[in-house]
Amino acid sequence: MPKLSDDQKQKYLSIHGVRCPYCGSEDIQGQSVEINEGEAAQEVNCNACNGQWYDIYALVRVEDVEQA
Repeated sequence: MPKLSDDQKQKYLSIHGVRCPYCGSEDIQGQSVEINEGEAAQEVNCNACNGQWYDIYALVRVEDVEQA
């Protein structure tokens, strides 16, 4: 699988990661999320083209838990 271009990465981010950045398929599946000091990573696979990549998440906000 070729490396993702900067354009492919930007497009993937602009659509909030709902389609494969390689082939555009919606048939993608995320694995478990690993969390480390304000950042999290998740391996994602495309069932249509067998593409693989990592989604990287950042801590952007904290909220109180609503008490019932």
